[in-house]
Amino acid sequence: MFIPTINEESMKITLVSLLEIEGQTELANVVKMSKIVYAPQWEFSGIVSNQRKLYVEIKVPVNLKKFALENIQILSNCCRDIYENNEDYACSGARIGTRVIVAEETEYENKVILLEKDSVYINFIKYLSGNNRVDRLQKNYLYEACTTGNQGNILAASVMLGCAAEILLIKLCEAFHIYYQNNHTEKEIENFFSKVLKAKTAYVRLDEFTKRAEIHSDLFKSFGFENIKLNFNFLDIIRQTRNDAGHPTGKKLNEDDFKTMLGNYQLSLGRYLAAIEKLPLTKINP
Repeated sequence: MFIPTINEESMKITLVSLLEIEGQTELANVVKMSKIVYAPQWEFSGIVSNQRKLYVEIKVPVNLKKFALENIQILSNCCRDIYENNEDYACSGARIGTRVIVAEETEYENKVILLEKDSVYINFIKYLSGNNRVDRLQKNYLYEACTTGNQGNILAASVMLGCAAEILLIKLCEAFHIYYQNNHTEKEIENFFSKVLKAKTAYVRLDEFTKRAEIHSDLFKSFGFENIKLNFNFLDIIRQTRNDAGHPTGKKLNEDDFKTMLGNYQLSLGRYLAAIEKLPLTKINP
C-alpha cells in the first residue's frame, strides 16, 4: 500500500514557494492553478533494494500544458528536492498531466454556452443576465470579455473589458454633466462640457472627471466611493491594459491578473451604476 511521506497539498504549497524563491514566478502561477497527484510505479528506482519509482503528476490547465512541458526539468528537480524518499518509494521527478475542466451551462442573449464552473467568467455572466441596470452595449462587451477570457484569449478579452469600461466612463461623465447643469454656473457647465465630455482622449476625460469628483468627494462617498482617486484610477488601469493588448506592444498579459481585474470590475460596477443613476437627480440645497 502506497503511503506518501508528504501529502499532495503540502507538496503543491512547497513547490509553489520554492519556484517563487528561485524566480520562476510564471511556473509557480501554473502550479497554483494545477492539481497534484502522486503516481507510484512498479519499476524499481535502482537506488535502494526493492525501492520503487514515484512521479509527481502535475495536472495543469489545458492552455498551460505546453509551457509546463517546456519546463519539465525545473519542475522535476524541485519535486525531487522536496519529496522525502523512504525505503518503499523514491521520487523520480515530475510528469505533466491535464486538469479536468468542470463545465457549467448558462444562457445569455438566448445563447447557451459552457463555461468553467465557479469561474470569474461564469459568475460575471450570471450577474449580467439578471441585471437590468447595465446597458445593452456594455453588456455585449462584457459578455465577449468573459467568453474569450474563458477560452484563454486574454489579449482579446482585455480589449473587450476596456471597451466596456470606456462606455461606463462616458455614461458617468454624462450623468455628472447633468448634475453640473442642475447645480453650477453657466461657466462651470461650459468648462465641464469642453474639458470632460469633449476631451480628445479617454485619459484626459478620466483625469478631468476625477479632478471634479474629488472636489465633490462627499457626494461620491454617498454612492460608495471611499477613495475617489483610487476608485477611478482603476478605470485607468483597465484603459492602459486595453492599449497594451490592442496594439502590437509585445506585452504578455497574465490570465490571473485579468481575472482579478474582471472580478474587481464586477465588484465595483454597483458603485458606478449608482452614481450614473443618482447624479442627474441630485440637487444642492440653496
